[in-house]
Amino acid sequence: MERVKPNFSCRLDELVPLARLLRVSYLRDQADFRALLPEDYTAAFLQDYDARLAAADGLEATSVQIARRMVFTERINGLYKQLPQLLDFLAARVRRATPLTVPADRFGLEQARRARNHDDHAGLEAALKTLLQNIEANAAALAAKGQQPQDTQQLQDIYDTLVVDTTAQGSQMSTQKGNTEENMIVLNALYEPMTHLFNDGKALYGRSDKAKAEDYTFRQLIKRVRRERKAEPA
Repeated sequence: MERVKPNFSCRLDELVPLARLLRVSYLRDQADFRALLPEDYTAAFLQDYDARLAAADGLEATSVQIARRMVFTERINGLYKQLPQLLDFLAARVRRATPLTVPADRFGLEQARRARNHDDHAGLEAALKTLLQNIEANAAALAAKGQQPQDTQQLQDIYDTLVVDTTAQGSQMSTQKGNTEENMIVLNALYEPMTHLFNDGKALYGRSDKAKAEDYTFRQLIKRVRRERKAEPA
């Protein structure tokens, strides 16, 4: 399916303020627009415009979606920081423990380290799963070398949290992508009647009233939007 692209040449968060400015000008000049195109500029035009504007204004900002995803990322990074020490201690016990059901180099330790160092979430999940299975199968030998239940539980907790968070993160990314596509459809729908106001405003005032013509010129309006934003208190 082809990706939905913006039909407008400004930032996504600039379109609604621009639409509001355009609406103010249209309200002032409704009579002229109705005289130009009486079948098009009826009360229904403004009702439809306002409905599209409200829908666009109600969209959740992409920045909010990204911020949510960052929470998952930070939590996973926290788990990554806990792993090296746990793996080092376990590696020391695995080296000395006997008998083992698998060779020490197949226990899963190096695989976990490698996946962690390469930020390979899926690989780390798989390595930790193997590691925990091997710990369970060799519980007695490892316990004799100092592996405590709480040590194993820490690894289990990291595995469980990693699985939950990476699943949630993937879901959030999918949701964000879907929301972005849906948002673009809504924003493009708002821009559609705006293009009529731009074109018809130019037809009405381009030769007779330069000041009013600027109120229907995309370039001039976007400058006003950006100027007003800069003037807003931080």
